[in-house]
Amino acid sequence: MKLLIIGDPHGKLPKNLSTIIKKNKIEVIICVGDIAPAPIIPKKGETFEQACKRVEKVFKKIIDKLCSYKLPFVTLRGNVYTNTKKNNQVTHKIFFPHKNLYTKKTGRLKIKGEIFILFDMIYEKHSFRNPKGFKQKDYLFNNIRGKKLNKMLNESEDPVILSHAPPYGYLDKIDSGKHVGSKILLRAIKKHQPRYVFCGHIHEAKGKVKIGKTIVYNVGCCGDYVVVDV
Repeated sequence: MKLLIIGDPHGKLPKNLSTIIKKNKIEVIICVGDIAPAPIIPKKGETFEQACKRVEKVFKKIIDKLCSYKLPFVTLRGNVYTNTKKNNQVTHKIFFPHKNLYTKKTGRLKIKGEIFILFDMIYEKHSFRNPKGFKQKDYLFNNIRGKKLNKMLNESEDPVILSHAPPYGYLDKIDSGKHVGSKILLRAIKKHQPRYVFCGHIHEAKGKVKIGKTIVYNVGCCGDYVVVDV
């Protein structure tokens, strides 16, 4: 199956997208999250509310474009337009009309015989911007999601993982030199050895590595993409 995996768009899709899809005979389009532009910065003479409306129009335009090819479109949400009730409502409104759009926070999809396991943005204490703000409920939530991830991997043969964050220690180093990837994801990869992991989030760490038998791509951002035949 030919996959087009798009890195965090942040308002920008790959150039010549239609040509890429046609030339490579793409069967499924995937996005690893952070679709809307970020951060939201008002232009001269623009209020913050007006800037939000402008960004939401870009967000909708991208989703409408990606769904217009009538191919299965699987997307994570990432950490943009997810952190407030209003943002969740906006995202739902943009996603809902498209019957070929699939998204889950932690879940499994089977498309054309291939199993995709979705593991969207997860915050862990070592990668949290304010570690003191990391609460017991966050540990419990991560524990639940980690168990669900492992259960799905146990029950799946040759799955492909879609994760917003990279695994800890691989394609996850920020400019300061700190590793901020997911330790939960790394443990799952080492234990279950899925075929592929596609991720984004840490734009400066774009690249490809192997963890045992698992091939990991950090797909990058702002128009970056890879085509993979699984």
